[in-house]
Amino acid sequence: MREPDSSSNPSSNDPGAARAFILARLGLSGPLWPAERAAEEARTLGMIQIDSIRVNGLRNHEIAWAARTDAPVDALYKLFYRDRGMLETHYPQFATRRDWLPWFVKDFGRTITNTERLRELRPIMRRLKKRMREEGPISPADLDSERVPGGFNTIKLTTRALDYLFYLGEVQIAGRTKHFHRQFDLTEKVAPELLTKHRPTRRQELAFFVRSAASVLKLATHRQLTERTAHHIGTWREGWLPVARKAVDRAIQQGVLVEAPFARTANGEPLYALAENLAQPVHEADDAVRIIPPLDNLLFNRRRLTELFGFAYKFEAYTPQDQRRFYFAMPILYRNEVAGLIDIKKDGDVWRIVGLDLNKKVPDDSLRNAVHRLGRIAGAVRIEAPGLTPARLRRALTGRIDA
Repeated sequence: MREPDSSSNPSSNDPGAARAFILARLGLSGPLWPAERAAEEARTLGMIQIDSIRVNGLRNHEIAWAARTDAPVDALYKLFYRDRGMLETHYPQFATRRDWLPWFVKDFGRTITNTERLRELRPIMRRLKKRMREEGPISPADLDSERVPGGFNTIKLTTRALDYLFYLGEVQIAGRTKHFHRQFDLTEKVAPELLTKHRPTRRQELAFFVRSAASVLKLATHRQLTERTAHHIGTWREGWLPVARKAVDRAIQQGVLVEAPFARTANGEPLYALAENLAQPVHEADDAVRIIPPLDNLLFNRRRLTELFGFAYKFEAYTPQDQRRFYFAMPILYRNEVAGLIDIKKDGDVWRIVGLDLNKKVPDDSLRNAVHRLGRIAGAVRIEAPGLTPARLRRALTGRIDA
C-alpha cells in the first residue's frame, strides 16, 4: 500500500489518483476483506442499496458484498437482520448504519401528506401492531386486503398501512422471507433507541448530513457532495438543495471536509474528503478484476462516475426491452478503471453470459477468475457464452466453474 502523496501540487489534475482513492475507501481494491472483519468494514460504507432483482442468481447487495469479501452471503444477512448493525429502510431501499438512523428517521412522518388516508388506515394499523406484538414479524405477503392505487399499479391497504407505520417510526423492517418479502416488527423490539426523541440543533443536523454524505461518497466535488447531502436531508425537509450547498460550504470552512492534496478532476475542480479519510493508505493497482452490481456504492453518484472514470452508466432493468442494450449490466473494474460491462443470466446451474462489452483491455485469466468466482457464489457450476466473440475470449471464460 502507498500513502496519498501530500507533496503533490494541489492544482495538478490526477483523476487516476482520485479513482484509486475512491476504490480503496469503498473496499474495491487491494485484498478482499477477511471474513472476521467484513461486517465492520461494510458499516464503513454507510449505506448499501438493496434490490430484489435476482436474474443472475444474486441480488444487488449480495454482489456488492461478494465484490469486497469472501465471507459468505449469509454473513451479510446476519449483519442486517440478526446482529442489526445496519437496518433496512425503504423507498429507496437501503441498509443503513444503525447509529445513523436517528438522524434520518426522526421526521419521516412528514412524508405522509395524505392525512385523510392516514385516518382511514388507523384501525388497520392498530390491528397490525397488535398482531406483531402477539405473533412477531409479519410480511405484506401474509396479509389479504383491498387493493388501492400505489406502487407500480396497485397496493394492498395492509401494505400501505405497514408503510405508514414505518414512516411514523412505529415499526421497522426486521427481516426478509425466503421469497425476499419484507418482514415488519415493532420498533420497540427491533431498535428501541429509535423511539427516543432525537432533537439535534439545526446546525448539528446539517453537519451530520454532510458528514454522512462524505462517508458514503469518500471523495467528491463540491457539487457531488451537495447532491448527496441533499439526498440525505430529504426532499420533505425545507430548502433541501440550497441548504445542502451551504452546509457543504460550512464543512469546508471548518476543516471537516478537506481538499485532496493528490488529485483534482480532469477539468481542475477540487475534490474533497473527510479529513480522517485522507490519512489512510491507498492500495496499489493489481491484476484482480472485480464485478460490481448496478446499484453499487461506486455508482451512487453517476455524475462522478462519468467525470472521474470516464464512464457513463445506465441501469436498464426498467427500460423497455427494445430500447436497452443490457438488462442487469454489471460494471467490470480493472486497475482502478471501469473496463466494461457484463450481463449474465442464471439458468438452472448454468451462468450464461448474455452480454459483454469491454472498453479497456483486461487479461483473459483475470476476467475468467472474476466471472467464475461470482458464478460459484451464485450457485452455478458452468459458464456458457453462446455467440460471444472473439472465440478466444469465449474459450477463456466458458466451461465448468473453477473450484
